[in-house]
Amino acid sequence: MRDSYPYDPELHEAGSPAARGYCSYHDRDSVEPRDGCAGEPTVSFMDASDQWQSGCSTALEELVERGEIAPLGQGA
Repeated sequence: MRDSYPYDPELHEAGSPAARGYCSYHDRDSVEPRDGCAGEPTVSFMDASDQWQSGCSTALEELVERGEIAPLGQGA
């Protein structure tokens, strides 16, 4: 299980959707959220490839349920 952190644009690659305030978990890269995306990111986490990703509240719930990341504030 990987740690999760409150969303921080400084952790993400400059110019990436995550750095610009979009949910990279749902491949969101514009103002319009994709189906299932809750919108603005609430969490930053490293994926299985050790790349920083951002996630909305829906992504956070899904990842925690699957045991991929720790709930926010637990383990950071």
